[in-house]
Amino acid sequence: MKTALAAKTKKKGFGAAPAKAAPAKAPAKAPAAAGRARWAEGPPMYDDALAALGGEGASIVNYLSPRDDWADVGRRLQAGEVVILKDAFREEFAEAAYAELASDEVPWSVNEHYEESGYAHKHRNVYNPSLFSERLNATYGVFDNAETKAWVAQLTGRDCSGETTGAPSHYRAGDHSLPHTDWVGQRTVAYVWHLSKRWRPEWGGNLYWASNPHATATFPASFNQLCLFSVTTKSAHFVTTVSPHASQKRLTFNGWWQSSYVPRDDDALDAVLDSASERAKLTHAQVQVLSYLVSDPWQNLGEDRKARVEACLEEARAALGTPPPGDA
Repeated sequence: MKTALAAKTKKKGFGAAPAKAAPAKAPAKAPAAAGRARWAEGPPMYDDALAALGGEGASIVNYLSPRDDWADVGRRLQAGEVVILKDAFREEFAEAAYAELASDEVPWSVNEHYEESGYAHKHRNVYNPSLFSERLNATYGVFDNAETKAWVAQLTGRDCSGETTGAPSHYRAGDHSLPHTDWVGQRTVAYVWHLSKRWRPEWGGNLYWASNPHATATFPASFNQLCLFSVTTKSAHFVTTVSPHASQKRLTFNGWWQSSYVPRDDDALDAVLDSASERAKLTHAQVQVLSYLVSDPWQNLGEDRKARVEACLEEARAALGTPPPGDA
């Protein structure tokens, strides 16, 4: 697969302007930054080189390191595998992002959550986009770029036309994330960009991909490593506990590309009803909407149409491994 998408932006320089505004939501599109241009102290680094790569607002293709195996990457992602790309981005981009996240100025806050199901996580993040530095806004803008989303959709076979989320993450000693799938809302493709320098596997903070054989399930954090996977009910994974002996920062910039499709009684719904492969790609939110369509009498689907949607929903739940409402 060729990275043929070309950025069409003015060469204003990376971080010259923040990403465009959006309603306050965490994590979400970042509004204009009112604070420091950078969290990183010292003189601006790499800005001229980054500008030469495409500048603020350019596609992710401009920043990725050259590689000739994208067809294989796409095949693996569409087969449900996790894909780990080492030295994923050009050095200038990786070093600029690292400088931001390694700074002592980052306003980290604890994100800690425990559920009755037994799931739990604890780590540090900056989810409030108004706290992003201008350079981090520009980093997020690369992942949210329209051409980026079109390219990722082509690579993965998933709809990525919805809102992209992204935020920095810092795992300290004791931090972890128990097994989960990320199958929430409209998420379709997950990305985790590791920015930890001199990280050792024995310090934990490793990705464990549950569907792999145990011997090949662990992926240690490594600087400028990009982890990608298609989000489904089968994309189970977790992050191992960080050791108290870790002497470096376990840093990532991570988030999800998401679908914009909301099921309605129209021709697009027929494409889902007629295709087992499309039903297998339904997001959590889309399954919920389909459930609403068949349960709400005000939708006026008609008996034949309702029966067809119900049958589709039953098949989708079976393929996804999700129980009907009330049976969970």
